[in-house]
Amino acid sequence: MLFNNSSIAMKINSMHILADASMPQVAVLAEHLQVQGMALTLSTFQGRQPSAAQLSAADVLMIRSITRVDGTLLQQAPKLRWLGTATIGTEHVDAAACAAAGVTFASTPGVNARAVGDYVASAVANFALERNQLPQGEVAIVGAGHTGRAAGERLQGLGLNVHYYDPPLHAQGVECVHNNWQRVLNSAVISLHVPLTTCGEFPTRYLFNTKNIQQLATGCLLINASRGAVVAEQALLQAMQRQQALHVVLDVWEHEPQINHQLLPWLHYATAHIAGHSLAGKVGGSLQLFEQWLQFAFGRNHAWQLPPLNALLQPWPQAIAPRLWQQAQAPSWQMLASWVRAIYDIRNDDKQLRDQVSDSASFDALRKAYQARPELSCGQVHGGDWLADSDWQQRLSQLSFSFSRL
Repeated sequence: MLFNNSSIAMKINSMHILADASMPQVAVLAEHLQVQGMALTLSTFQGRQPSAAQLSAADVLMIRSITRVDGTLLQQAPKLRWLGTATIGTEHVDAAACAAAGVTFASTPGVNARAVGDYVASAVANFALERNQLPQGEVAIVGAGHTGRAAGERLQGLGLNVHYYDPPLHAQGVECVHNNWQRVLNSAVISLHVPLTTCGEFPTRYLFNTKNIQQLATGCLLINASRGAVVAEQALLQAMQRQQALHVVLDVWEHEPQINHQLLPWLHYATAHIAGHSLAGKVGGSLQLFEQWLQFAFGRNHAWQLPPLNALLQPWPQAIAPRLWQQAQAPSWQMLASWVRAIYDIRNDDKQLRDQVSDSASFDALRKAYQARPELSCGQVHGGDWLADSDWQQRLSQLSFSFSRL
């Protein structure tokens, strides 16, 4: 049982945290609290679902998007009082069942937004470099939340004209978003960043169905790094088989962990739901869950200390090392795109999926063994007088590069 008083909590029996074994640095975070005197036990589970035996002892459960939490799981966890997912999306958790069971549920909005933005930037940068031309026309970001904004900013940094389609935010009066669906369909690039919803005024399941896919602009680049069923895979396959002039990047799949092997050869890039899997994003998710749990258990003014993110990233020096570029003259879009590619190259992840994934088990294995991926924020640009230009400063900042004048 958890108490909102640290002096009481330190005297009670050990609190038991059960966490997904793929969440980096959870053991370090738990040990950090134990050293300070917290009575805490940590155990981890492998695979998609924890066992009934593991759940029976858990006061706290920390998961990622592959673990489904419903009434059946909660019945196996009678001691559970707090559940956290190290993801933005929450479709894998039955929030109503949690509330009925007296379990507080928390997510980590924004924790991997930078990583998803980097993924989209790498997809577009590589696509453009292959053709020696930036996409001609507008970029539609569908969903103007944390990840959508991060993706849009990076594409603006590359020199593209970005607009944000988000009817729910538009209905709330939020500026800089619109609800013009035809403008989306007319765009040269469409990047999807929405939750999966099946009801309400703006459902997103099969948002891109047969009708909407047929209306896409000729040569459109469609990127889905949100949820698989936002795009109807069968409709997409039929469009590709009809030789529709369409380029598609999929990071998410309608029936994960199964991928559509019929569709795979038609895709420009295909990856194993790793868009948000930068090292900083994954470690940041672990840290943010511990921070949220401490506030729940001991109140906002608790005295427990956690290590900063930078300290937690130190075991992976290659993923956090600066990437330095010196540029006397203002860079071309090709140079900017090559800098993006030098830090994160989506083609490597595409090759891994095509070479290694044959079934659900290999899909999960690839995700579990995923590289310690750097973020674009590792990029540092040293340049000449062109860096005094506020427009260039803005573009480099949008790409999340730091910069200084020589």
